[in-house]
Amino acid sequence: MDREPQAAVTTEVSGPQSPGVSPVRLADGIEELVRVTLAASGGETLDGCDVLLSRDYCIGLLQDEPNPTDPHLNDLGNVCGGVPVYPLYKHLARAIERCINSGTFPGTTNFVASIPLDESLKMRENEWSKLILKEGSELLKMFNAVEFDLHVQEPFFSQLRAGLKTVEGRCATGDYNRIIPGSLLLFNKCLLLEVQDVRRYSSFSEMLQVETLARVLPGVKTIEEGVKIYRKFYTEEKEKSNSVLAISVSKAASQPYISMANLLSGLSYDGVGSFLGMTHTVGTVPDALPPPRSFLISSSMNPHRPNVKGCSLTDAARALAKHVNRSSDGWWGDFNGSDSRKNMLALEVINHLITNCCWMNVHLIHPYDCVFEIRVHEGYGARWSKYGSKFIGFLEPYTEGGFLKGWKH
Repeated sequence: MDREPQAAVTTEVSGPQSPGVSPVRLADGIEELVRVTLAASGGETLDGCDVLLSRDYCIGLLQDEPNPTDPHLNDLGNVCGGVPVYPLYKHLARAIERCINSGTFPGTTNFVASIPLDESLKMRENEWSKLILKEGSELLKMFNAVEFDLHVQEPFFSQLRAGLKTVEGRCATGDYNRIIPGSLLLFNKCLLLEVQDVRRYSSFSEMLQVETLARVLPGVKTIEEGVKIYRKFYTEEKEKSNSVLAISVSKAASQPYISMANLLSGLSYDGVGSFLGMTHTVGTVPDALPPPRSFLISSSMNPHRPNVKGCSLTDAARALAKHVNRSSDGWWGDFNGSDSRKNMLALEVINHLITNCCWMNVHLIHPYDCVFEIRVHEGYGARWSKYGSKFIGFLEPYTEGGFLKGWKH
């Protein structure tokens, strides 16, 4: 039996959306702004963007969650408290945005009773508040002045940023027709360009011939190759029915990424760490970052004695067995049943500490050298190696003379 003929399938080319128009909110662009600013210090070139943080530190802030498919991460849910979720720059960006809106540094709220904080921190928080007020006001002023919000793909964004590309070509559709000389354009949430002129052409081919490839598409060798690039975004029919705009631009004197670089540099490691929820005490390693949650979970779930037949307890479960009877109020839970049940209880405790900790610190402590430590408000907590690759054990609330009492309370 013959089949019915199939209808031809046509693929519609989706061009750049009509530009966003004012008001353009800082909240909508701050994550990308922080990302681009940190990436400049992590290796990318960005004129005038000099963040006084080490390259490795910036790369660490940009790092994605190494094990996003770890099933144990699903148990944590989508939470914003506790150990921050990777990539850390997103958490940092939102914390900065909240402070810009409030006009002040939030101050130290992550404390645990009986653990002393760095007394000099209060003075630095006052300085950070002044810095946030200054640079935050500049950022808000710049975003409030933006009239159109556009996005450009690489390598053309980098060329705009470097001043190599000085003409942006678009189909004359929607709000693109409202762009006039003097308009302030925000590209990719971080680059401000001022429109010098807008010229109209019947086609991209004509535009490229008149404006020249060097100004519109640096590095492209022929007009035909240039037209093919635009054809990825606009059909020939759309081009002919709407005509083409050549938007001549120049770099504005004030740039969001420069203000963000000034802000991050002024905060330095202690300020950025505070935004991430890190605590500062004697022995704190200032340029250390909290490890990924997946590292903390997976290392705590390693088999305690993998070569011993019949022993299936995890490192966390074995550690919990030492602590469960130390708390008179049963804080650690009911540690009974099979090894499987004990492992599950240990995982639940780890998850609770990770999502509810109000105190985080990477600090030097004998005999482990450098550790990552977290505690909840009641004082209970856990320790890992600096990068979270080895689980060290659980912690009781700190009390005077606790060691002599075996930390029983």
